[in-house]
Amino acid sequence: MKQVAFLIMMLFVTKTYSAKLEIEELKTLFEAAAYSKASADRFLKLLSTVDHSSTPILICYKGVAEMMQAKYGFNPISKLRRFKKGKTLIEEAVKKQPDNLEIRFLRLAIQTNLPAFLNYSDNIIEDEKYLLANIQTIKNKNLKQDILKYLLASKHCSAEEKKELAI
Repeated sequence: MKQVAFLIMMLFVTKTYSAKLEIEELKTLFEAAAYSKASADRFLKLLSTVDHSSTPILICYKGVAEMMQAKYGFNPISKLRRFKKGKTLIEEAVKKQPDNLEIRFLRLAIQTNLPAFLNYSDNIIEDEKYLLANIQTIKNKNLKQDILKYLLASKHCSAEEKKELAI
């Protein structure tokens, strides 16, 4: 009986540990996918099993990965299909966890980097204000640094907002 309990506990610990590693790898691939098709492909492949029952953060990352694939495609119809699929997934994640700062950051990063003709920029100001108001509550040091770096480089933040962030 003790062996069964131990095996179940080890399975849970291993699954939790591997999920944490997966998120860290996703974050690394998210950054690299902007510059490398191979990274974008790997990014999407890691998320191949994510579906609507997955955690909102994974759903959001899958949406981002779909949109990043559109960058490397040639067929305009396929690119638009990936964009729409990605948008749907990102919005689903935001709807499920509207207070998740990482999800809001990912949506902001996507919306501020898309061409205007795609008309997916409605939440830039909302997400930026939300991140500015809540950035001090982020416990994950790396995530906080990534958001700070992004906001400080953003053309959407005012000089006054950037000054407050730099403090």
